[in-house]
Amino acid sequence: MSILEAALWVSVGLWALSGAWALLNILLISGLPTEQSGIPLPSLSVVIPARDEEKWIEAAVASHCSQEYPDLEVVVVDDGSTDRTPEVLARLQERFPNLVVLQGEEPTGGWLGKTNALRQGLNRTSGDFVLIADADVRYAPETHRRAVAEMVRRELDMLVLLPHHEGPWGAELIVMHLDAIFLFAVPSFLYNASRPRGFALGAGAGNMIRREALDRAGGIEAVKGEIIDDIALGRRVKALRGRLRVVTAFDEVRVQMYGSFGEAFDGFTKNLYAFIGFGLWGVALGVGGLFYHCLPLGALAFAAWIPKPILLPAALAVSLELTLETATCVWSRHRLWLAPLFPVRIILWMALLVRSAWRYHRRGLVWRGRAYGKR
Repeated sequence: MSILEAALWVSVGLWALSGAWALLNILLISGLPTEQSGIPLPSLSVVIPARDEEKWIEAAVASHCSQEYPDLEVVVVDDGSTDRTPEVLARLQERFPNLVVLQGEEPTGGWLGKTNALRQGLNRTSGDFVLIADADVRYAPETHRRAVAEMVRRELDMLVLLPHHEGPWGAELIVMHLDAIFLFAVPSFLYNASRPRGFALGAGAGNMIRREALDRAGGIEAVKGEIIDDIALGRRVKALRGRLRVVTAFDEVRVQMYGSFGEAFDGFTKNLYAFIGFGLWGVALGVGGLFYHCLPLGALAFAAWIPKPILLPAALAVSLELTLETATCVWSRHRLWLAPLFPVRIILWMALLVRSAWRYHRRGLVWRGRAYGKR
C-alpha cells in the first residue's frame, strides 16, 4: 500500500468519524422549544453594542423592542458611530419606550471597543437575565419568552442561540463554514455536557445569561481584551461549573453578517487569526487540515495517472464529505447548491488564514477602525 493510498484511507476514516459526530450533533442539540405555560418570566435586559451599523440596526433593534415580554428593557450603546446609526437610533427611541440609547465612551485600560460598550450597557441594566446580541441580528416574535422559559425550566446559567446566516451567495459560501465546523468538524453535543469544562461556546447572535452567573464569572471585565468575547464568556461560565446549553434557532434568529463577498472576506481576515490564538502554528495546522480536505478530490482529478486502488478511498472520502456538506446546507438552511462548492470554500479559508496572520503581523490588531497593536 502506497503512502497516498494509506493517507486516503485515513481520510475515509476521519470523514466517517465526522459523519458520526454530525449524527450525534443533530440528535442531541435541539432547537429552541416552544414556550410552556406556567413558567415565570424574570425581568430581561437586552444589551446591543453598535458601531457603524446603519444597514442592519433598525430591523435588529425593532425586533427586540417589539417582543411581547412582561418586563423587558433594551439598551443600545452607540460606540462612536460615524455613519447614520445615531439617527436611526433616535428615530427608534420615538417608537419604543422600552429602548435606551447610550453614547459610548472610548475604550481605555485594555478594553476593546465592543467589550467596553457592553460594560457601559450592562451597568445601565437591571434585568435578572441578560441577552447580549450583535446589532445585525433579528429576532422573531416570542423568541425572548421561549429562551427565558427554557433557561428557567432547565435551570441554566447561559443559553447560546445559534442563528441562521443570510446574505448574498458569495458571502454565504464563506460564512457557512462556521456551520460546517459546528455540525461535523467537532463533537458539538459536548458543549451541552458538564464536561469537559473547557469545551464551551458562545454566539454573537445571542448569549443569554443569568445576571448572577455573569457576576460569578467576573462580569464582562473578565473578557475585556478578548476579540472573540462571546466564546470567551461561554468558556468562563462553563469553567466555573455554570450550566451552559446550546440550541439551534435557525427559524427564530437571523443574521446577515456581511453584505457582499468582499465584506465577508475582509471581515474574517480581521478576526480569524485571533480565533486561533494569534499563533503561526495554528495557521500551519489550519492550512494543513484544510489541504487534507482537498487531497481525495485531487486524487480523483488525476485519476488517469494514478493506480486504480487509490480511486476507491478517494471516491469514498469525496462522497462522505459531499454528503456532510449537503447535510450542513439542509440543517442550517443554506442554499443547497453551495454544497458541491466546498473545494472553493476550503481554498478561500486557507487564503483567509494566511491573510489574517499576515495582516496582523504587519499592522497589529485593527477592528472597527480602532488600532490595538499586537496582543
